[in-house]
Amino acid sequence: MLNNAVNRLILVDTINTLGTAITWTGLPIFALNLTGSFLYAGSLYLTETIAGIISTIVSGHFIDKVSSKKMIFTSFFLNCFVMITLFSLLSFKHFIIFLFPLMILSQSLGHFANLCLEVWFRDLTIKDPNIGLARAISKKNTFTTTCKTVGFTIGPLIFGILSSYAILIDSASFLVCAFLIMRFDEKIQIEHSHDTAWFSLAYLKRTLKDKILRIYFFSHLLGGMIGPVMTSLSVYILEGHFKVADFEISIFWLVGGIFVILSNMILSRSSLLFVSKVFLYFLTVFLVCGGIVMMGASLNWIFFIVGFAIMTMGNPVINNLLSAETFKAIPQYEKGKVMGVMEASADLGTLSFMIISWGLIETFGIFITCMIIAIMAILRITLFYSSFKIKPDIPIENITKNL
Repeated sequence: MLNNAVNRLILVDTINTLGTAITWTGLPIFALNLTGSFLYAGSLYLTETIAGIISTIVSGHFIDKVSSKKMIFTSFFLNCFVMITLFSLLSFKHFIIFLFPLMILSQSLGHFANLCLEVWFRDLTIKDPNIGLARAISKKNTFTTTCKTVGFTIGPLIFGILSSYAILIDSASFLVCAFLIMRFDEKIQIEHSHDTAWFSLAYLKRTLKDKILRIYFFSHLLGGMIGPVMTSLSVYILEGHFKVADFEISIFWLVGGIFVILSNMILSRSSLLFVSKVFLYFLTVFLVCGGIVMMGASLNWIFFIVGFAIMTMGNPVINNLLSAETFKAIPQYEKGKVMGVMEASADLGTLSFMIISWGLIETFGIFITCMIIAIMAILRITLFYSSFKIKPDIPIENITKNL
């Protein structure tokens, strides 16, 4: 029963990811063609990060208090309505004033649903002794990354063919997901808290007080600085330094997606995540940092993309283990709130370092910038694996009382 519910949540996440990926890459290009403004079109790529910071601040309260089924259904249904509203407003002359705020709203609802779904998925998975949490996360990521890769690749093409009607694809995906969630058994739920407190700085302080959760918090923060920023910088480097055409950019997205999918498939179907932590540490350092160093030292775009592929092979190893270990360490009735803190730290890391990274490239060049990111990656990997040497001071069930 639990395994069936887990698979259905993966299906919902997969459908949602495909629709969102098409809009995320296609809509900015569509806006560029209509407005001619690179600044405005580029700013649409930041809506996800901004929305993530906004939504994760309050979403944890609802996740810990209210039915997951009701919360996810409501988010998907409202998002369907938001996208239909956006489609309707695009026919107006001054549609540009609605585009950015509506995308912020849609992405906020999406983050809300995704965090709730992620907590529900992990809660169900961890209850089944036959399913390893890190392996289950790898399995889910295999499907979602496949859809994300496909969506990123075909998004601009679909918007080029269907114009504003392509937005209705995202709207339809939200409606399908809402219908699938509505059919879930209400009994399969997270154990909720009776605490009525909303998110406040207290939850951040509580997270940083616990020595294991503190390690995971800064691991998420560094992860937000490294992964998304490295991807964004790569597009800039390929276009600005190597002067590649759209075809090579498409190859970049495709290769990166394929190797993430391949890595998650290996992790979900093998016992690699259960081998020696020392071996995993050196494997992660070799792949992630080795790939970044190769990218910085590349003399042509082919070797740069090969380096990116090597880096993307290593990212799922640490990211999936970090996701699993973080969820296990969070007290039962604080899952949503603390997960919200972790997600917010990653988004803040992305937003803050994105601004600095452009200056680093302009000041020090590509190689030095990549070396700085590689050092940050080593710090993150070392920090995370150090958590396996730490034992909780008190049993998990007693942590909530002390918080």
